[in-house]
Amino acid sequence: MENSNIKIYQIGAMSCGGCAAAVKQKLSTVFGVTSVNIDLGKKLAEITFSQVIKEDTLQNALSNTHYTISELRV
Repeated sequence: MENSNIKIYQIGAMSCGGCAAAVKQKLSTVFGVTSVNIDLGKKLAEITFSQVIKEDTLQNALSNTHYTISELRV
């Protein structure tokens, strides 16, 4: 995919398949997000972007939920 960025985020409070689906749905609505892949076992979200998106923007997408998001830094 041209001009895309992929980042991995830790998702807090995600504990079941319903949680994973809700997180994926919420994050997928953010402008510039092209795909979201969830690893429920590791509580991670792999997010592909078509443009730079601030972590605050992703947190705002989850604001009416109990989920938290933070970039996994290697």
